[in-house]
Order: sequence, then C-alpha cells, then structure tokens
Amino acid sequence: MVRRYSPPGGGWLVAGYIGIAGFFAGEAVLRKPGAAASLETSSADRGTTRLIVSAYVLATQLPLVLQRVRVLRLPGVTGPIGLALQAAGIALRGWSMHTLGAFYTRTLRTEDHQHVVDTGAYRFVRHPGYAGSLMTWAGFGLASRNIPVIVLVAALLGRAYHRRIVAEEELLQRDLPGYAEYCRSTKRLVPLVW
Repeated sequence: MVRRYSPPGGGWLVAGYIGIAGFFAGEAVLRKPGAAASLETSSADRGTTRLIVSAYVLATQLPLVLQRVRVLRLPGVTGPIGLALQAAGIALRGWSMHTLGAFYTRTLRTEDHQHVVDTGAYRFVRHPGYAGSLMTWAGFGLASRNIPVIVLVAALLGRAYHRRIVAEEELLQRDLPGYAEYCRSTKRLVPLVW
C-alpha cells in the first residue's frame, strides 16, 4: 500500500505558506524605493530589523520542524480562520504602507521633511502595519492547526514587534514634531486597548 504524503496541517498550511508569499510579494510591490527600501540601519534601530527578519525565518520553519507533534492539533475549521486572519493582516499592512508611502521604511529612521500621519489606518492606531504583520503571522500559525506552532510564532513575532515599537516610539518622540501629542490620542496596536 502506497501512502500519499500529507503536509503537516494539510492543505490549510500550504495555503498559509502561500499567504506568507503574498505578504512578501506585497512588501516588494508596495515598498517605495530608495531610503524606504534600504536595510541600512542606524543606532536607533537597536537590532530590531535583524530580530524581525530572524523571527520571520524561524516562524516559517516551525510547522515543518513540529509536524510530528500530533497530540496538540486544532480542528480543521482553524485553517480557514487562520487564512482569513492572514488576508486581513495583509490588507491592513498594505493599507498602512500605502498611507505612509516613502515614510514606511524597513529600518527605523526619520526624514527631514517627515510629518505625523494620522489618516487612513493611522487614525485608529499608531502602528497598523505592525498590527497587520502580527495578524498575518498569527493567521499562518492558525493555518498549521498545531498549538505549539501557534504559541511559538506568536511569541517570536510578538517579542520582535514589541521591541521594534519601543525603539520606534523613542525615535519618533525625539525626532518627529507632534508625535508625542499623537501618542496621547491613539493606542499602539489595538484601538481603545493598547
């Protein structure tokens, strides 16, 4: 009897990987060229770009490494829920990138002509692009239907983006006029919560 290969998490996980490919494709298409696309970091970055990239690499490997952990699987309905969360996260990140344009940079920096943007998704939270990224990766974890994967992906990306937000807010409060006032009227990632 020949057994067909079944990927861990089934077709939902494969779709989750396709969603992650879409996340990176959106990054390539929507990111403005020049300084916004540069990976050259300043001291203000405090290693957060490297941390985020490392978290992305590890997160993509976790479902493959933990495929044998079958005891802690979630039901099949978790897969499409994860994909819906992924799609919403990609859309939110894309909206954020479009709104900020050239100010949506890969590394932490400010430009001389930069100003506080409080339109689009930035009306609701200060870091909607990061919220979109977290939603995308949480959806990927859910698509695996593997509880250890979900927990580890959330922990990896949650830690990386928390460090990034702290470093970014220090930079912007120091170098961007009006940012401290903007902080008093908006939450970081979740409207009305945090």
